[in-house]
Amino acid sequence: MQSQSSFWLKTLAAAGLSFGIIYFYSSQSTPAVEESTDIHTNPKSLTEHNNIKVDTSLIAANSKLGTSSSHAPITSAELKTRMDNIKQRRPNLDYSPEEVAAAVARNTSWSPAETTPKNLPLKPEELADGRQFIQLDTMKMETLMPGDAINVRVDENAKDYEVVIDKVEKHDYSSISWYGHIQGEDGQKYSVSFTRGEALTVGGLDTPDGHYVLQAHGNNGWIASSQLLFKADPEVSDVIDPADVDPNYTGPPESH
Repeated sequence: MQSQSSFWLKTLAAAGLSFGIIYFYSSQSTPAVEESTDIHTNPKSLTEHNNIKVDTSLIAANSKLGTSSSHAPITSAELKTRMDNIKQRRPNLDYSPEEVAAAVARNTSWSPAETTPKNLPLKPEELADGRQFIQLDTMKMETLMPGDAINVRVDENAKDYEVVIDKVEKHDYSSISWYGHIQGEDGQKYSVSFTRGEALTVGGLDTPDGHYVLQAHGNNGWIASSQLLFKADPEVSDVIDPADVDPNYTGPPESH
């Protein structure tokens, strides 16, 4: 009888000790779980703890643009400088910081048009003479500053060229010119210029593939080689009549 009582006492003591151990470890692990949850659900606490400053405006802009901050995004100081320059050149333009940051992130100023624009002042035969119709990124052009580089394609079958902007000049008649160059593989620098008014944009590009002309009304425009635009008419003679130059010309001397 005494041995049975001793057996049950030992059993109860072991059970009590087990429950005590389980309770002890459970009470100690609970705060750790809560701290881990707080770190993962509240990233702000982590940045504050490590004294990390987060540029929320830059994150918002990059998120909207679909770009990564690892691709050297524009800084707040650079963005302000660029916006001040744009405002000085064109006081009536009212671009937001997000729009300017998005334009800076784009590396082209125009793209091929999906359809032929109908608002261009062209004759019917000019709509089908081989010129390439484009969608001009006017905002990208307005944000260009010296040192910027853009990719341009002058023809569907031509390679892309990089244009480096060298100078921006504001004219008295509410137009702005951007001057730049293409560095050719032959070591030559090919000059490029764009001039944009309130709505009309014209440009000339010297390239290793020849000279090209650009014109756009708003965002709709075209680009074509000078050879295409100024091709000789086979019906018209290029012989110069001396009488057109010298009104005193009476004709060739008579032969005797």
